Amino acid sequence: MTTRRFTLPCLLLAVCPALASAEACLIESNDDGLPIRMCQQNISIPPHLFESSFCQPEIPQRTFHVSMVDACPTEAYGICEGSRTEGVAYQQSIHYYSEPDDAPVLRAYCEKISQGVWRFPD
Repeated sequence: MTTRRFTLPCLLLAVCPALASAEACLIESNDDGLPIRMCQQNISIPPHLFESSFCQPEIPQRTFHVSMVDACPTEAYGICEGSRTEGVAYQQSIHYYSEPDDAPVLRAYCEKISQGVWRFPD
């Protein structure tokens, strides 16, 4: 019985930090280029790797503000669910907000390159 009392708090301490971490990153351009606004919702990426690598946009001559959030905002015009980066097994869902006219290109990329499933939010 004593072992169980000790084990439960240890398990809670081990799990709670992961539960407390943000599960999504909102990426917004903050320069003079065409506005970019998207959000990446973590599915299976380890939290430290998600924040340090996956949420770091690298577009030449562009700058971004990245906010770690609990969940992506609801007003996306399209979502690529289960998106994968080539050569990596991790999954995320990418929510798009900037330009709805980009949906056909983003959908094709989602389904053919990222192995995701495109959906239009309800």
